[in-house]
Amino acid sequence: MGFTIYYRSAEVVDEATTTAVKQRASSLSANRSWLSCEPLSFWATDDDHLEGGSKPNFMPDADPVAVAESEGMADGTAVDLLDVLCQLSQEFGITWEMSHDGEEGTVGYIRDGVCDAEVKLRVETFAQMSGNMEDFLGGLMDDFEM
Repeated sequence: MGFTIYYRSAEVVDEATTTAVKQRASSLSANRSWLSCEPLSFWATDDDHLEGGSKPNFMPDADPVAVAESEGMADGTAVDLLDVLCQLSQEFGITWEMSHDGEEGTVGYIRDGVCDAEVKLRVETFAQMSGNMEDFLGGLMDDFEM
């Protein structure tokens, strides 16, 4: 199942700032395994906006989860993704337009490091769904392995 959370700068971002944002995003993401959600990923646009998308993983594989846990690495969730975007917004003065595959158009913004309540609610719901799916499907798999 493909589902992506999208983020796009509301304004044009120059090349130097784009490079700095990507480096900072990588730094902020480095201490997580990102098994429950892809980390920030940006792509080129024709209009010089900074744009990207990340897919929540509603059922991470058990082996990588066990390895990450044994290494003491925290998981990266959709909520962590939002936290990184808020920090980038604060540090670089970027307003992020937020959207997702389930609805057309912008669903809200992150401005000056502050996330709109509607965006926060939706992302928290995606993260919760991911945990619920993992518990449900993991339980089903346990039943079949008996």
